[in-house]
Amino acid sequence: MSIKIALGVVLTAALAAVPAQAGAPWVRAVDLPNCGGDYFSPCEGASWRLYLSNGQKVKFPDAARYATEPDGSLSKDVEDGPAPFVLSGDRRHLAYVRACDGKVVVRPWPKGRATVLPALGKASGTGYMRLNLSHDGRYLAVDYSLAEKKGHGPGLLIDATTGRTVRTFPAGDEVIGFSADGDEVLARRPQSDNTIHVVVLGANGSEVSDVPPQAVVSHNAQLALEGDGRTAVVVNTPPNGGYETVRRYDLASPGWVGPAQRISVRGGSRGLGWGSAGRLEFTHVSGDEADSVVTTYSLDPATGRARKLDRYMIRFGVPR
Repeated sequence: MSIKIALGVVLTAALAAVPAQAGAPWVRAVDLPNCGGDYFSPCEGASWRLYLSNGQKVKFPDAARYATEPDGSLSKDVEDGPAPFVLSGDRRHLAYVRACDGKVVVRPWPKGRATVLPALGKASGTGYMRLNLSHDGRYLAVDYSLAEKKGHGPGLLIDATTGRTVRTFPAGDEVIGFSADGDEVLARRPQSDNTIHVVVLGANGSEVSDVPPQAVVSHNAQLALEGDGRTAVVVNTPPNGGYETVRRYDLASPGWVGPAQRISVRGGSRGLGWGSAGRLEFTHVSGDEADSVVTTYSLDPATGRARKLDRYMIRFGVPR
C-alpha cells in the first residue's frame, strides 16, 4: 500500500528484504517538490524525486506532474492533485503516468522492461484515478472511487507483466491494497443505505463480501489482507492518542479471530501493507512540516510486537 504524507509525497510502509542484486538500492519514497504551501503547485522546473536506500535522491522526469482531464487538459476539479505515482511493497516497482504521452507505465527499478498501458490515463484522464501495486509489482489495481458520478468506467485489475486486464470491478470500489501473496485485492464498497461492504476480489474472478463491525470500517482503522484471501488484519488508532491495537477479522465466516493485541510502539501508524516474504509492515512519520522523519516497522499481528527496520528523513517543499 502506498500512502501520501504531504502534497506530492508518496511512500510505502514496506521495506524490502536484502535485495537479490547486491548493492542495488531500492526506493524508499517518491516526492514532487511543492512550492504552493497548502495547495498543490509543483516548483517550476522540478520533477518527481526518488529517495533511495543509499541516501541519494534521484530526479525522475519521466513521470507527469499534474493530474489531467480525459482531453489531456490539467484537472480543475481535483484540488491538490499531482498525477498518481505509487511504489510496490518490495520497493522495486513503480507505477506512474508518463509525462510525454499521459499513459500509465509500470516498470521495475532500477532497470528492466516497462509495461505501457495505452488505454489508461490518455483516454480516461488521471484526476480521479487511483493506482495500487501488489507487493511484488505483478498486479496493478486501478480504481475511480474518487470520481463519484463522473462517468468513469469500472475498476481494473491488470497483469503488470503483460498489460492484460485480469478482471474488472464496480467503479465505486475503493482499493485498500493487495493480499500478502498478491492474488487478491481488498476493497471498500459503499452501499446506498450508507453501510460499507469490505470485499475481496480474486485474480481468478472470485469474490468474498461482508458487512463487518464499525471497528473494521471506521476512519481510525487500517486493513491488510492475509494470503488466505479472507482474513483481514485490522489496526485501530484510539481517537485520543495512546497505543494502537491489532486484531484479525475473518471476512468469510465472518467474525473476529482471537483477541486484540496492543502494538508495542506508540504513535499513529500509516500505510499498513505487505513487504517481501509476506512480512506485515507499517510506517510512523514524525517531525515538522518542512522535515519529516519516517520510520518503518515490521508487525507481528499475533502479538502486536513491532520491530524497527528503517529510518530516514523527507524534506518537503522547495528543493534544498
